Amino acid sequence: MLTSILRKEHKNNWERRAALTPQATKKLAQQGYVFDVESSPVRIYTDEQYQSQGCHLVSTPENYQFVLGIKEPPVDSIQPNQVHLAFSHTMKGQSYNMPLLQKFIDQKATLIDYELITNDEGLRTIAFGRYAGIAGAIDTLHFAGKKYQLLEQTNQLHLVRKSWQYGDVETAENALQNIDLSNGQPVRILIVGTGKVGKGAEEVCQWIGLEKLPTEKMLQGDIPDSSFYAVVSSRHIHQHIENKPFDYADYLENGKNAYQSTFHELLGRFDILLQTPYWDAKYPKLLPLAVMRENIDKLPLIVGDISCDIDGSLACTKIATDIDNPVISYDALSDSYVDGLSKEGVAVMSIDNLPCELSLDATNHFSAILPEYVTSIMDMDLSSDWENLNLPEILKRAVIVYNGQLTPKFQHLQKHLQKYLQKLL
Repeated sequence: MLTSILRKEHKNNWERRAALTPQATKKLAQQGYVFDVESSPVRIYTDEQYQSQGCHLVSTPENYQFVLGIKEPPVDSIQPNQVHLAFSHTMKGQSYNMPLLQKFIDQKATLIDYELITNDEGLRTIAFGRYAGIAGAIDTLHFAGKKYQLLEQTNQLHLVRKSWQYGDVETAENALQNIDLSNGQPVRILIVGTGKVGKGAEEVCQWIGLEKLPTEKMLQGDIPDSSFYAVVSSRHIHQHIENKPFDYADYLENGKNAYQSTFHELLGRFDILLQTPYWDAKYPKLLPLAVMRENIDKLPLIVGDISCDIDGSLACTKIATDIDNPVISYDALSDSYVDGLSKEGVAVMSIDNLPCELSLDATNHFSAILPEYVTSIMDMDLSSDWENLNLPEILKRAVIVYNGQLTPKFQHLQKHLQKYLQKLL
């Protein structure tokens, strides 16, 4: 069995989530699966709470075979032959994390990514999606309220606080149910995506009492004068280039080779955009720069890019913002941005670790699912070759690097690593 540790998070002091609760570590230990815990001054559960459940506290994860975390581990923390489970943000070949991916290869280590743990239908089985949706929607509404004030347009959105200020989901829900948007400037929200993130964002819209506009009315432009929210998915905003009926499986397989975005047709019908779906370069962009410039007078006041795809589907998402500096103001004509909120341009909220604003709820949810996976990882035989590795298929699909080698499914990442290495020459 692999010696195992729950490491602390390093991204920033807001990242208070833990992969396992103290109670979960105790239950695992009772089954023979023992986790030591790296001491952390900011984790949502204190060191003392882990100690009370029998955990041994240590100052570094460097001597452990299996390192369990949430966000990417620091590049220099990867030790030879270690196994790491984390959200690595490497599977798309993200340039900013190629040094991390190369480190796993250099150290003959193993990288398993939560984002790739999916069932046979391709749906993720462990994630923070609902909490990202809730926190992202709340934060976007908070800054929308401030934007309306800058524009001298009155409504009660200015009463919405930032997600972290509520502390937990129940407190947020109770507070937002007191918001009254029946008077003042109408609030018109469009949610893109119907997955767990989108559903989390929709919960927030319901808490503030918004009526749901039928999707067909949004598509037809039958927009009421009062406040509302609407939801669209891929089939509503993409068209086959040969005018064939939309087929989701075909869209997933062929992307922009077979489909084009019709999202621009909806511009001007909403003021707040909540972008939630997974996006990859193989798919059409919803708001490329040319489209934003052509529709400059129809752009939303604020975009909550909960998916946080930098230079991805939305041209206005130029950076990942953070909880200390959560919003930028984007100017499409110059394709540039300034920090903070201003009257001009499109405000963009693109915090890339939103669930940590609701760390307690997010941790408890995640930890309730994770133990069934970590036991299989702790039982790994690292002396096995890839074909004979004793991991359940659901986890084997999530391995990006095994013992320093890109797995067959991720050989395409080699080209991204080559670009990174060439820059070092």
